[in-house]
Amino acid sequence: MSKRMNFVALTGLWITGLLFATPVSGAEKYHIAIMPKLVGIQYYGVVKQGVDAAARELPGVKVTWTGPTQDQVEKQIEMIEKLIPAKPDLIAVAANDPVAIAPVLRKARQAGIRVMSWDGDANFREFFVNLVDFDEFGKQLVESIREETGPQGEIAIVTTTFSAPNQASWIAAIKKHLYAQYPGLKIVDIRPAGESTEEAYRITQDYLKTFPNLKGIIALGVPNVPGVARAIKEAGKTGKVAVVGNSTPNLMRGYLKDGTARKVLLWNAPDHGYLTVYSAYRLLRGEISEGKPFKAGRLGNFTPRKDNQNLQVALPVMVFTRDNVDKHRF
Repeated sequence: MSKRMNFVALTGLWITGLLFATPVSGAEKYHIAIMPKLVGIQYYGVVKQGVDAAARELPGVKVTWTGPTQDQVEKQIEMIEKLIPAKPDLIAVAANDPVAIAPVLRKARQAGIRVMSWDGDANFREFFVNLVDFDEFGKQLVESIREETGPQGEIAIVTTTFSAPNQASWIAAIKKHLYAQYPGLKIVDIRPAGESTEEAYRITQDYLKTFPNLKGIIALGVPNVPGVARAIKEAGKTGKVAVVGNSTPNLMRGYLKDGTARKVLLWNAPDHGYLTVYSAYRLLRGEISEGKPFKAGRLGNFTPRKDNQNLQVALPVMVFTRDNVDKHRF
């Protein structure tokens, strides 16, 4: 995978990529296990910076960061099964599949372990630390592509997987706003690239050949957006085929500056890790309830709102352009 950074060096263990955030001095009161969708890619390395920062601030908290090396829910299930006998106080998982992971999370809860989701939601959890509001994010993606393509034409989508909860929710929101506001913009294809820059690159190459009138591509998944942008640039389609999506400023800086992409949307990745740890801590202390703000360290107050399961919080949407991208380094 392009831009892959090796943030883990431990192999051959029953939990791949086991890393411990530095605990504060004194007796440990809570043990929190945080599981990303996968380890070993730049994005989750950045998220872990926020996880570690929160762990250092909180009294009596040990945080374990552990996840699979591939974005496969089967690996997550296997790892959670092995975590349960260790009895952490809480498991927070970024689910690769919201349905498939639910039974093992239910099993953990029955064993007395608190469970919550972050990043990728699960169909069983007590609390969810969302990335951004799904509907608002989908709306902003549509408006961003429409600004470049106009209200009519063919567009395509590159996603991660069809079972990934975030991407599925964003696509539903994209379709909702597209059909309601810009019925002349037609989605001609949606293809999954996993979390692979190279696969996104190959899909985009094929899109450009298959759909010669294509006006834009919405790319979902942090590693996928630079793959789409590279294919468009190499094909000489900069300014002719728009690309928008969610990625980091570090991965997209060059493409924003040369005009291949005009806007990239995201959230603050380190803040998401930071907020996840603080939310877990507040949940363990019984300080999470609907409509009642809780303090999340340097991020200030967050107010849980009700969703279709229980409660969630979310971060605001960030927009990166050539004018502001150098202000952000992650």
